[in-house]
Amino acid sequence: MTFKPAFLTSAAAAAGVWFAAQAEPLADPALEAAHTLCGIDVAETGDGLVLTAWSAPEYTSNWRMVVTQRTGGGGFDIVQEGEVPAGQGPVVVSDLLLDTDTDFSARLTAWDAQGDPVCRIGDRI
Repeated sequence: MTFKPAFLTSAAAAAGVWFAAQAEPLADPALEAAHTLCGIDVAETGDGLVLTAWSAPEYTSNWRMVVTQRTGGGGFDIVQEGEVPAGQGPVVVSDLLLDTDTDFSARLTAWDAQGDPVCRIGDRI
């Protein structure tokens, strides 16, 4: 069916835009305006949807991502967390592959070295 790939591409693009629009600035507004502290990118591949979580190590120390997948018979959570690796600019902290037909929501939170949340993006879980 030719409609499905076009629809999935549009859905994946819309999801990426939605995640970007849902960012909750928790840091100082000037810092938030100058730097993007964390995010989730959604891309469609031949194997499914890839959720790529990233964070800025200059401002974040730890991260946690919760992805909730819903299926016909229920749902489940995938939880990933850890330290933000050293680097300059945004660094990838997680890549997660989901089936293209998956109904999902995702939430990424990043904390600074003092344990204060500085970035929260995605759906409230």
